[in-house]
Amino acid sequence: MGVDFIEFPKLGIRLNISPIAFSIPLGPDRTITVHWYGIIIATAIMVAFSLAMRHSKKFNIKEDDLIDMFLMALPISIISARLFFVVFTWDMYKNDLLGIFRVWEGGLAIYGAIIGAVISVFIFSRMRKIDMLYLCDFACVYLPLAQAIGRWGNFTNQELYGRNTDLPWGMTGNRIQAFPDPGVDGSKLVHPTFLYESLLNLIVFTILIRLRKRNKVKGSVFATYLMSYSFIRFLMEFIRVDEFGTGSIRYNQVIAAMIFFGALIWLLWLVNNHKKDVNQGEEELAPSAYSEVLHSINEEEVNTNNLTESSASAEALNDAEAGEHKEE
Repeated sequence: MGVDFIEFPKLGIRLNISPIAFSIPLGPDRTITVHWYGIIIATAIMVAFSLAMRHSKKFNIKEDDLIDMFLMALPISIISARLFFVVFTWDMYKNDLLGIFRVWEGGLAIYGAIIGAVISVFIFSRMRKIDMLYLCDFACVYLPLAQAIGRWGNFTNQELYGRNTDLPWGMTGNRIQAFPDPGVDGSKLVHPTFLYESLLNLIVFTILIRLRKRNKVKGSVFATYLMSYSFIRFLMEFIRVDEFGTGSIRYNQVIAAMIFFGALIWLLWLVNNHKKDVNQGEEELAPSAYSEVLHSINEEEVNTNNLTESSASAEALNDAEAGEHKEE
């Protein structure tokens, strides 16, 4: 295939980069190859986890709980992401079952990872008796950041690009030219969808950080993340050409639409319940007509008692003065 390269011709950018970062020889006929995809995914995970650890104390989340949850959620999320991808692209693996385990070659579905993460957090929060929604609101903020970094793994693999384009930032590469996806002319430039998604996820990350600071509705930050990413993914599917669908139906686009509307309904329900709780609390704090009557009765009783005590004191004083006169 020659030298691996990725190029943005109209921008004058050419990178001689291979999907393989380096190889480790283990013997005369055996080596371990380390892919950029794996390095970038690992970097994305560690950056997100480090930030979560750094900010956990501000949200009264124990570092030990966060570490334990991470150790539980990470393998489950990766397995779930891989299974999700394999199920919807079974034709690629039905004659190569060992290929299912070659994760470093790409093929992790983000929705599968989210499903695995939610299941993990649910189980973990039940085990530790922690509020699941509060934990999700805290942790989900770092997901779009990890996704923004992780998309560059698709860049080094020259995969998950979009349709042909004449835009100034159109890209190409030796693998795109040699093995173009169906419907793509390898001799022309393609949309760098990895870059679009990376930039949009950074925007979502910034929005969620600010939203979390003033969050008053439990679960709303997580619902906003689901809506935001699903909207991004729905748009991206219009220009992506990878074989993750059947005919004109794009699996991720259908799933994105379902999750977006599901999260929207859930968010409205959360906000409505929050308003009811606030209003109910205000009603309980507000004095009722009955309490005002009781207050008036109590005041009258106090005044009556005060008058009685004053009269008794005055009579006692008069009797004392009368006694003194008799002694004189």
